[in-house]
Amino acid sequence: MRTFALVVGVLLLVAGGLISAGVLSFDKQETVAKLGSLEITTTETKKPTPTIGYGLLGAGVLALVIGALAKK
Repeated sequence: MRTFALVVGVLLLVAGGLISAGVLSFDKQETVAKLGSLEITTTETKKPTPTIGYGLLGAGVLALVIGALAKK
């Protein structure tokens, strides 16, 4: 339990830090129009809100504290 909580805490801290800093992004592709075999698509790059990153940072700290205080 202790090792698992520490590993999860570190992973949450890394993910939260990357999201909060705006490093992570994803592409959203959407079909705008389709006429026969002709298809018009748009690709939009989006980033998660920093609030999600802050939440992950808090959860990571909590998991690290629980892992550090847990008995072997």
